[in-house]
Amino acid sequence: MSGRIDEKDILFSAFTEISSLISLGKDNRVIFNKILNVALDLLPANKVYLIYVDEHRIVKYTGERQERGRKISVEDLPESKGILNWLNREISVPRAGDGVFAIDLSTLAAECLDNDDKPTMVISAPLMAKNSLLGVILAIQDQDRQHFDEDDIHMLTMMANHAAIAFENYLLYRKLEMESITDGLTGVYNYRFLIRSLRMEIKRAKRFNTIFSFLMLDVDNLKEYNDRNGHLSGSRALTNIAAVLKDSSREIDIVAKYGGDEFGILLPGTSGEGAIVYGQRVLEGVKGYMFDGITKGLLTCSIGISVYPDDAINIEKVIDRADTALYKAKSDGKDSIRTYSSLEFAGSA
Repeated sequence: MSGRIDEKDILFSAFTEISSLISLGKDNRVIFNKILNVALDLLPANKVYLIYVDEHRIVKYTGERQERGRKISVEDLPESKGILNWLNREISVPRAGDGVFAIDLSTLAAECLDNDDKPTMVISAPLMAKNSLLGVILAIQDQDRQHFDEDDIHMLTMMANHAAIAFENYLLYRKLEMESITDGLTGVYNYRFLIRSLRMEIKRAKRFNTIFSFLMLDVDNLKEYNDRNGHLSGSRALTNIAAVLKDSSREIDIVAKYGGDEFGILLPGTSGEGAIVYGQRVLEGVKGYMFDGITKGLLTCSIGISVYPDDAINIEKVIDRADTALYKAKSDGKDSIRTYSSLEFAGSA
């Protein structure tokens, strides 16, 4: 009896610490490592797995006893693994009144357990948050110790609950972080993130002696489009143009909403010639877009380009000179691209 009392004291102390780590916003790795260590302390298990799905990425934490202490390891599992399909099935199936979780041991054994695992008994608990299944925690019985009992299952469930809370907090933080750097209408990055990215890119370009291009894009005749079709239609058009920009960009490119109908695009490692090719692709994409679902060519865009370090060497001039080139593209008839270097008055950076 005293053994169980001691375990409860250890468990209470451990969960108090885990709760503090969660409330302090500590990295999930710290929290999950603590949970696995507590599980190995209190359960008759030689190995504990914590498996969760982060979007389409499956992450597996493994805590195991070894001759000299214990080892915690982390690995990514390919998203094609059957466990993803199994977890998705569990998410889509309505929960019974008792919240029964149908563990797929064959899938876990084939795809998640290590080859040297020879479990005589496995207990598991789902990582649940607001009726969403985030993953699963499993304990494999140590053959040299006693069998799992109901108290062990209850303890593992409590650990799973803490792990789920930690991961849910992480998802919430990530969502809030994304909301703070993205434009609410178009879904691309916002002005603040663009400026931050430009500062970082200038530092990187100076350090590694590289180049980048910056584009300012303005939607031609958006006011007339709004007057003719309504502001809601104009807002949808901006979202459509943002999608064209993202589809035309690489993963490393930064597409951001700069102003009312302007976008700023940062193209790392891209010369002026490369920026022109990108811009032409965007102009064609916008011109060929059916904004009303039927007719192409209702809207066009104009683009101005500046290049670091040829045209400018600080953030203010990089932006200003792309904006100057944009003004020239607008005054020359719109639906066109102009580079700062091509302007008659282009001077030193």
